[in-house]
Formats: sequence, C-alpha cells, structure tokens
Amino acid sequence: MPGDTLQEFLAIYTQQLKPLLRERALAGWQVATTGETAAAEHMAEVTKALMTLHADPERFAQLAAWVHEPPPADPWLARQLETTHLAFARYQMDEATIEQLASLAKEVHRAFVNFRGTFQGRPVSNNEIETILRTAPGSEVLQAAWEASKQIGGVVVETVLTLVHRRNEAARRLGYPNYYQMSLALDEIDPARLFGMLDELDALTREPFRRAKARLDRVLAQHYTLPVAALRPWHYHDPFFQRPPQVGPGLERLDQFFADVDQLELAKRTYGGMGMEVEDILSASDLYAREGKDQHAFCTMIDRDTLDVRVLCNLQPDLRWTETLLHELGHAVYDRYLPPALPFLLREPAHTASTEAIAMLFGRLPLNPTWQREILGLPAGVVAELTPALQAQERLGMLIFIRWGLVMLHFERAMYTDPEQDLNTLWWDLVERYQFLTRPEGRHAPDWAAKIHLALYPVYYQNYLLGELMASQLQHTIEQRFGRLVNEPRAGRFLVANYFAQGATADWDRTIERATGERLQPRYFVEQFVA
Repeated sequence: MPGDTLQEFLAIYTQQLKPLLRERALAGWQVATTGETAAAEHMAEVTKALMTLHADPERFAQLAAWVHEPPPADPWLARQLETTHLAFARYQMDEATIEQLASLAKEVHRAFVNFRGTFQGRPVSNNEIETILRTAPGSEVLQAAWEASKQIGGVVVETVLTLVHRRNEAARRLGYPNYYQMSLALDEIDPARLFGMLDELDALTREPFRRAKARLDRVLAQHYTLPVAALRPWHYHDPFFQRPPQVGPGLERLDQFFADVDQLELAKRTYGGMGMEVEDILSASDLYAREGKDQHAFCTMIDRDTLDVRVLCNLQPDLRWTETLLHELGHAVYDRYLPPALPFLLREPAHTASTEAIAMLFGRLPLNPTWQREILGLPAGVVAELTPALQAQERLGMLIFIRWGLVMLHFERAMYTDPEQDLNTLWWDLVERYQFLTRPEGRHAPDWAAKIHLALYPVYYQNYLLGELMASQLQHTIEQRFGRLVNEPRAGRFLVANYFAQGATADWDRTIERATGERLQPRYFVEQFVA
C-alpha cells in the first residue's frame, strides 16, 4: 500500500495527482478552444485516469481508517486527510462504470461544443441567438430563436438520462440514496441547511419578485405591443430568463456605453485598482468567438505550481460580456493569489461556492455607479441620471437569478430522485412556480436538457446561489471596513489576506466565517437586494 504513514500517503498521492490534473486541464482547454475529436478523446482518457486513481479500494480503506482515528495535531495535515478522503469516496466504483461515465460525458461535451441551433434555415451561435432575443421586434422571430436555443436538448437528452442513471447506480453502491444526495455530502453541504436557506429565500423573494415581474411584464407588453397575458418565455431576452431584459428608461442605452471600449482595459483597471494584476491571465486566455470553440465562459487553473490560470470567453462589446469577463477573472485572481506556501492539496479555493462568491462580487461591478464613473469613465451627470434605473435593474436581476436558481436546484434534486418521471412537464411546472412564466402551449420537449450544467456539471448550481449570498456578506464586510470596493487597494489586500490565503484549509462555511466573523447568513443578500 502506498505510504505507511499519512504523510507518506499524501506525498505519493500528490506526486501522482499533479500531472493528471495538469493534463486534464490542458486537454479540457484544447477541447474548448478547438472542438477537436482527438482532444475530446484525450480528455476522456485523462478523466478516466483521474477517476481510476481515486477508485483504488485499498487506498480508500486506509484513508477511512485514518479518518476514524483521532485527527492529526497539525490542522493542515488533518484537513488534507479530510479532503483526500472525500475525493476518494466520490469515485469508489468499478472500472466499467468509470469507463462508461467518462465516455458518456465526452459525448455530451463534444455535442455542446460543436452544436449550433438552426434559425431560419441557417446555423446560429448562442451569441447570435441572444442578440436576436434582445433585438428582434416580433413574436414569431423571437419564438423561432428561442426554440433554436433549445434544440441541443433534443440532441443530448438520451445520453444525459443515461448519465443520470449510471451516476445514481454508482451512488447507491456507495450507500447513498442517489447521486444528488451523495454529491452534496461529499461537497460538505448539509442538504437540510441548504434547502432551509432556499426555502427562506423563496419565501422572502416571492412577493418582491411577483411585484417586480409584474412591472417588467407591463414594460415588455408595451415594448412588443402585446397584452401581458400574451407574453411567453421568448419575450424575456434570455433563453432561460436567468438575467433581466434591458428595457425601460435608460436601460436600453446600457450596451452603447460598452460598444467602443476596450473590455480588457476595463478589466485591468478594475482589478488593478484593488492591487490585483490580471495582464498575464488575459494574455494566456482565449477571449473571442470563432467557429468550433466552446460558446460558454469559464476559468481554469492549468497548473497550481506555475500559476498558469486562463479564462475562456466569447466577448461581445456589451454589458453582459463585460460582466462575464469580470466574473471569470474573479475566479482567476482567487487561483492566482493562493499562497505557494500551502500544501498542494490545499492550494485551491475552499469550495466551488467560495470561488463563485468572488466571481459574483466582481461580476456585479458594471452596474455599480462608482465603477461606471471611475473605471468605465461615464460622466458623473450620466451616471446620476442612470443610477435609479441601474439600482432597480440590479435588484431585479438578483431576484430573477434567485428564482431561476430555485428552478434548477429543485429540478435537479427531483431528477436524481426519480429520473423516470415526466421531466419535461416537471421543468415547466417549476418554471411557472418559481419564475412566474407561462409555458408555451402544446410544447413537450426536453428544454431542461439544453442547460449545460444538468448534463456536464451535475449538482453544481447550489454553488451559484451560495456564492451570491457569500458575495453580499463579503461586500458588507468590505464596505463596513473600507467604505468601498472599487479602486480601494485595502479591499484587495483584505480579500487576498483573509479569504484567498486560506486556500482549502477549511470548509466553505468556516472560510467565510474567518473572513467576515460570521457563518454564511442570507440576511446580507436580503438587505442588499430584497428588503
């Protein structure tokens, strides 16, 4: 058995893990930037090798034995034992299951990278579809574009359902009711606490959202010269209604402020004003759309030792992609400023939700009046004129995202609980319940499967909602201590020293508590955007 002591075990494991993590990140980057079949095959092989490394039952048994002993006195060593045990627990499955899961994920990933919906007889990118949804004047064109955004669902649905069944089977062999419950447990998330917070957010946002959406519906109905009752999902400018339409006084001007600016310079000024450098991250990144490239956006840490961090975007000169660039760079600076003194196994964010918090904190900035004056360079008078509408838009956007997140979380939990149920109907039941949208008449299609997270990033979406709550708690602490986030180096130093520097030495809840003095509390988000 590799390593007679815990220290020896971890040293050998780290030596084996490092090159596989780097190779998988490079392979994933190659797939995302080229869509090449050979790259996808290589990524699947490396993914399988990583799963196989963690599937070793003898090594898992040794870790389990150490976990049940008194913990090491060294807190970093104790935490490495905890996180390594969780990593091995996730992949205690046979070789055939590993092979099948890796192969199915490769098939779905390749489909999402290469697929282009058909609109008016021609293939269109996601960016084109979203432009049409924002700008087309008539319902017929909007509906056609919206339906094009869902076509990928029909392509991948059977493979996704097979993945769900195989994941569930693997989870049950490990003693869990299903893959959803297993994933939360191994991510150190208490389902009762998570869904308790979600129920609280549902209750607190339901009526504010109902009132805000009623106002939005009146604006949209006037915009499209329709009665409110005739509005359908394609009238809301986003394929899933997860962000707000830009309609109404002042809002339709927003994109024009980004039409002629250098978004990379905006990013450099944003992070530079807080003492964080992003130039080398941007120079290593892939930022503009082209054929065969992944149409989404993400940040990846290629190598923890060399601090090779990259961002993929498909930038357009508009508000949405400026927010996305700042969001992804939030992930990147967290990775980049992890202390090299931390052990390799702890030299990563505390949790996915913890890094989402930083991404969301910075992704909010383009609607911040101080950012608009000092970074974007808008005249103070223009900002003052826009501020009421922008504050209302930000509040609406947060309400929309929380309600959309409730759809995703409740759907995914239900899907893994019973994947044989009518998921197409369930999807629209939840959309109507939480987003107050009217389902399209006579439609029975796997629209849920068009959401890439449900296929390739399972049991992930709670990290976005937890991240929004964390971002508000961090913002509250920063503003209490330093007055502002924008162009405030002390705020940057605070994040680096009190949040990033912890790495994965604690779980997500203890990490936010160390930085802010409290465990995660929904009240700061509610005070900022709901109350």
